Amino acid sequence: MTGFDNLCMNCMCDTNGKIECPNCGFSSAEPQMRHALPYKTLLQERYIVGRAIKSNGEGITYIGYDTALNVKIELHEFFPQTLCERSDNNVDIRVIGGSEIVFDECLASFLSYSRNIAHMRELSAIVQIYDIFEENHTAYTVSEWDESITLRYFVERSGGSLSWNAARQLFMPVLSMLSSMHAAGICHLGISPDTLIIMKDGKMKLGSFCIDTVRRLDTDLPPDLVPGCAAIEQYIMNYVPNEATDVYGFTASLFYALTGNLPQDALKRRTDTRLLIPTSLLRSIPPHVVTALANALQVSPDRRTPTFERLRAELSAAPTVTATLDDTQIINRTQEDYESKKGVPNYVWAILTCVAALIIFTVVGIIWISNSSPSSGTAAEPENSQVNSDAGEVESQLASEESDTPNSFSAPNLVGENYEELTQSSVSSQSSNYQVLLSSKQFSDTVPEGRIISQSPEPNTKIAKGTAIVVVVSQGTSVRTLPEIKGKTLAEASQAVTSAGLIPTKIDDFSQTVPQGYAIGYKDAHPGSKLNFGSQVVIVISKGPKKGSS
Repeated sequence: MTGFDNLCMNCMCDTNGKIECPNCGFSSAEPQMRHALPYKTLLQERYIVGRAIKSNGEGITYIGYDTALNVKIELHEFFPQTLCERSDNNVDIRVIGGSEIVFDECLASFLSYSRNIAHMRELSAIVQIYDIFEENHTAYTVSEWDESITLRYFVERSGGSLSWNAARQLFMPVLSMLSSMHAAGICHLGISPDTLIIMKDGKMKLGSFCIDTVRRLDTDLPPDLVPGCAAIEQYIMNYVPNEATDVYGFTASLFYALTGNLPQDALKRRTDTRLLIPTSLLRSIPPHVVTALANALQVSPDRRTPTFERLRAELSAAPTVTATLDDTQIINRTQEDYESKKGVPNYVWAILTCVAALIIFTVVGIIWISNSSPSSGTAAEPENSQVNSDAGEVESQLASEESDTPNSFSAPNLVGENYEELTQSSVSSQSSNYQVLLSSKQFSDTVPEGRIISQSPEPNTKIAKGTAIVVVVSQGTSVRTLPEIKGKTLAEASQAVTSAGLIPTKIDDFSQTVPQGYAIGYKDAHPGSKLNFGSQVVIVISKGPKKGSS
């Protein structure tokens, strides 16, 4: 490309002078986003402004072109529309009267935050900022432009959900990056399937960094919060978000990748903290991952997984990680011991080793002989019997040691238990060894409504303390029987119909026999009728005798 006059404002390719871009089909007659910089505005005598891609309470993001490097760029302009507006020349920013102090504070935060992100160049899993400058009475950042799609679109295109193995390859590098970010005191607070992007090489990055003023509800800028990914503390006034806030957003995005759905909005989860995972998907998610999801998506920040390092351990199966750490410490100690013995001649260590081995074999031989000798008056046991007995003792010892392990226990049998009573008792008991999560509800002709049909992990499986036991709960039979309601009040009749798994509605009618305000019966149905679960039925309520009738 020899010049920049024919740049497409949508893809930054050469249009060859055509109105519609041959590459992307974008028309040069397409208007720019309202409030955005005009097409082909030149910043710093270097960056050409293209189409505005998106905007939020902090500013506007454009595709652009770096004429010095001849590459596409992502250009972000600080432009809080509640605090400022474009001046008459459509380029400069003019602060709205009375908003000067807030604007200056937010602008300073924007510059400081952007510089902190730009310093994290060693992190490959974030969109890199490589230039920051002030112009037009505001500030801009320039980031690398990579062809990508959002995680949301990637999951949709992949059949609606990802396997754990596929998700792990995408998420774990980003988790490591977030741990390093927070170690440097940097939060994102907007992690979602829309800010996580999949690159052409199949790797995932985190973008759309914004100042925390737009990641909370109690500020002067319109909030940019994704329902299901925003933690409860982002809705609470005067609460300072921290690493646990990003843990929530990251895990909600992982939950979306594995299930195809985001958790319910945090405000709704205050009264119903359940995470609904389809049974068909639950079987493909390792139990330790389900537990990690449950811990990291706790509504209360105080009960939530506090750090990404803790989340990494839980997603990697914490017992294995702990063992690896212990083994590493043993290796380190062994190396230290070896270093401390370097000054001793090798032949001395060889002699000492042989002597020690001889002593050990001698002691073992004495014990073996003494155990093999028959007691007085008792015949010797057959050799195989002794081996079997010893094996039984070893197994018994191992079982005893395993049961005594403070962090593991046998999963209880919850099948047949009342789900509501179980969850209420587990919430009231702070010392509960496990969590109960609802996977789904299913119709059953054999298991009463509200009772647990199945669970994962299975009963008596060895699990770690804090593990989530995910259950399927009976919804009762799919065909329901209409109860008798004649003579009941509207409230009583509605309760009876609702308890039967049906949806009540009401009409009024005159009755010579049923007092006003009481149920006459059903419209177009009668007690004992069989209806599908969730069917709507009409309760007829008496208006009393019709005037003029005897």
